[in-house]
Amino acid sequence: MTTLIISCFKDDDVLDNRLSLNPKNISEIISDNPDLSTLASALEAAGLIETLKSTTTYTVFAPNNSAFSGVDTSTLSDEGLLNVLLNHVVSTTRPDFTSTMTTGYLKSLASGPDGTKLSLFVNNSDDIKLNVNASIVNDGKDLGATNGIVHVTDNVILPPTLVDHVLANPNYSSLAAALVKADLIDTLNGTDIFTVFAPNNAAFEKFMMDVEDAFGWTSLDEIPVDILTEVLLYHVVASTNLLSGDALESTQTTLQGESFSIGADASIDDMSYTNSNINLVDIQAINGVIHGVDKILLPDSVFQSILSRTLNIVERCDDRNFTSFTAAVEKVGLTSQVSTDQLTAFAPNNNAFTTFFLTIDNFDSLDDFDTPEELDLLKKLVEYHLAIGTTLSSGLTPGMTIETLNGESITFDAGSMSFVPTHENAPNGGIVTADIGANNGVIHEIDNVLVPDTEATALGYPLPPSGAAVYGYEIYDDALNSAFWIGGWTTPDFSNTDQVKSGIYSIRVDYQGDDGFQIGGAGEDLTQYSTVNAALYSENGTSVTFILNEQWNNGQTVSIPAGEWTYVSIPITNISNGTTILDQFVIRDASLSPNTLYIDEVGLDVTYEQPIPTFNYEIYTENNLTADWIGGWTSPVFDDTSNPSTGIFSIRNVMPADQGFQLGGTNIDLSAYSVVKFSIYCEDATSFRLVMNEEWGNGYYFNPTPGQWNHYTVPLNDTLLNGSTTYTQFVIQEQGLNDVVVFIDDIGFN
Repeated sequence: MTTLIISCFKDDDVLDNRLSLNPKNISEIISDNPDLSTLASALEAAGLIETLKSTTTYTVFAPNNSAFSGVDTSTLSDEGLLNVLLNHVVSTTRPDFTSTMTTGYLKSLASGPDGTKLSLFVNNSDDIKLNVNASIVNDGKDLGATNGIVHVTDNVILPPTLVDHVLANPNYSSLAAALVKADLIDTLNGTDIFTVFAPNNAAFEKFMMDVEDAFGWTSLDEIPVDILTEVLLYHVVASTNLLSGDALESTQTTLQGESFSIGADASIDDMSYTNSNINLVDIQAINGVIHGVDKILLPDSVFQSILSRTLNIVERCDDRNFTSFTAAVEKVGLTSQVSTDQLTAFAPNNNAFTTFFLTIDNFDSLDDFDTPEELDLLKKLVEYHLAIGTTLSSGLTPGMTIETLNGESITFDAGSMSFVPTHENAPNGGIVTADIGANNGVIHEIDNVLVPDTEATALGYPLPPSGAAVYGYEIYDDALNSAFWIGGWTTPDFSNTDQVKSGIYSIRVDYQGDDGFQIGGAGEDLTQYSTVNAALYSENGTSVTFILNEQWNNGQTVSIPAGEWTYVSIPITNISNGTTILDQFVIRDASLSPNTLYIDEVGLDVTYEQPIPTFNYEIYTENNLTADWIGGWTSPVFDDTSNPSTGIFSIRNVMPADQGFQLGGTNIDLSAYSVVKFSIYCEDATSFRLVMNEEWGNGYYFNPTPGQWNHYTVPLNDTLLNGSTTYTQFVIQEQGLNDVVVFIDDIGFN
C-alpha cells in the first residue's frame, strides 16, 4: 500500500513519513490535527467533510485555528460560509506540492458572479503567499492524503474582491497605487459588479513616458487626480462580469463614458493610435472579473490633451484630417510659420473646401493656383484663417472682431456660433469643433472657407443679388402704372415712406372695416400671366381678399401676420372666373375692423433678380415638389409666399425640437451627381442636420445665421451617404429649439 502511494505522488516530500503505513484522506488529516479544529468544525457545519473524503483529488489550503481569530463565521449565512470554505479548495488532477507551485492563478471551488469559479493567486517569488495575505506555515506544508494534499495557512482566504486581486499580484502594483490616488478602492471593493481591464506595470511605465513628454509629469503623484481618475474609469465596464469568450468582437462602454472595441484577436482599439492587447484573462473576483492589458487605454479627452501638447498646428490639422487646409498652407510656403508661431487657426474641414470650390467660378481646386499672382491670392486666403496668439472659445464674446494675418478681420457671431467674413455674400464659418489644442496654439474646426472681401472678386465668388422685384407686368413700384385709374372706396397714399418694402415709396391704405383698395383699367391680356402678386405689411396683422375684374364671389382671402412684410401670390385662374382682360384689381379688408395696410411691389408674375436656380435634378423650387412621399414628422406648407429665397414660393415648416422636414426620394441614381443644394431661413439661432437615405448615423450638421437666407452646397460623399447610392430620403432635422419656424427653398442635385 505504501509503495503505491509513493509512486502515485512522485514527490520527495511525501517520503518524510507523512503518509505512514496508515494513510488518511483530507477530512481525516484535518480532523486529526488539533491546530485545525476550528476548520474541522466549519467543514462539518457546511457539509463538506464527506466531500473531502471522496476519491476526487483536491489541494486544500487549511487555515489554522489562529487564522480564524479575525473571522466571525457566525455572521455568515450557510451559503456564505460554504463559499468561504470552498475558496480554500482546488480541484486538481494531481496534488499541488509546494516544490511545484509557480506564480500564477488557480481556480478554487468557490463561486463568483453567474456561478464562475473564483481565482486564487499563488505568489512563489519568496515564501508562498495566497491572494493578499495568506502564507503556508513552515510545518504545515505538503500534508499528503489519499485524495490530494493539505497545506496549513496562517490566514483565512476570503473570496477576493477586484481590489484584492490587484493588490495580490505584484505585476499590478502601479495600478494599485493609482487606484489609491484616485480614491477608487471603495468603488471596486463593493458589491457592484465590474469588468476591469488592468494595465500591468510595464503599461504604466510607457504611460508615464508619454505624459512626461507631453506635460512634464515624472511620477504618478504629479498627475492631476481628475485626469488619472478619467483614465482609470476608462478601464472599467459596469454591471457586467464579461468573460473573455464573450468579450471578443464587442464594443464596451466604460464608466468614464466613452467606448472602446475588442477585436477577434483580443486587441483593444481605444481612442489612441496604438492598440492594447489582452494578455491575461478571466481573473475572477467575487464582484467581477479582471483581464490584464499591456497598454494604458486612453479616452479621447485625455489622448487629445496629449496630442495638444506634442503636435504643432500643422501636425494637429493633419491628425484631424484637415488635409486640404494643410495642403494650402504648404502650397503657399506657410508650413514653418504655422508650425512654430503662436497662432489661432480657423481651419476649414475638407468638406468646406469641397463646397468652396463648387461655389467659386475661377478655381476648381488647389492645383489651379499656379501663377505667382494666384499663389499670392491663395496665401492671403490662408492667412485670413490665422490670427496671432491663442484665442480659446471661452474667450470669444458676441460681436468680437479678430484681426487675421491677412490684414482683414472676422467677427464672432455668438448666436450661430460662427465666424462672419467681410464678404457679405460668403457664408459664415460655423464652429464644428472648438479648442483643438496644439503645442503652438489652438485650432477651431469650421464648416466653410472664410472669404475676405478684398479677395472675393479674384476668387470668382458670386456677387450678392440685389433682391429687386422683376415684373411680368408692373402695376406698382414706387409709382402706380399710368394705365390704371384709382377707385374712390378708400384714399390711398401712393407716396408713403413709413413702411417700404423696396425703393422709396409704398402704398398706405387706412381701412375703416370692409373697405377696399381699388384700381382699374389697363386692359392688359391676362392670358399671358399666371399670378397676381403683392407685398403687404400690417403692424397688428389682418386679413384681406384679392378680387379681380369685379368677380366678387371668387375672391381669395389671405392672412397677413403682424409686423413683417408678406409676399402674396394668387393664381389668376383662382380669382378671374374666366375673365381674360385686366379691368379691375381690389385688395379688400376681410377683418371688418379698422387697420392700416401697406402695399408694395404689385404686379403680374413677379419674380426677383436672384434667379430661381436650375438643378440637374430638381426636388423643389417654385411649389413644384418632386417626391415619392411627404413624411408625417411635420406639416410643411409647400406654397407659402411669405418668405421665398427666390421666386414666389418656399416651404414653411414649424419644427419642434429633434423633429424634421422629410421627403421620400425617387430612387434616382445619386452617382450621377456630386452635391445636394438647399437654402434655409430661420429667425432663431439654432442648429440642424441634413440626413439622406435613412443614414441616421451620419449627416451634415449646420448652424444657419438667423434672420437671413443661408445657402448650402453639401458633397454627396460617404460622410453623408455612408455608401448608399440611390436617393430614397431627404430630411432636414432641427436639433435645438422648440417649435421653431423654418423656411426651406431651392432643393436639388447637381
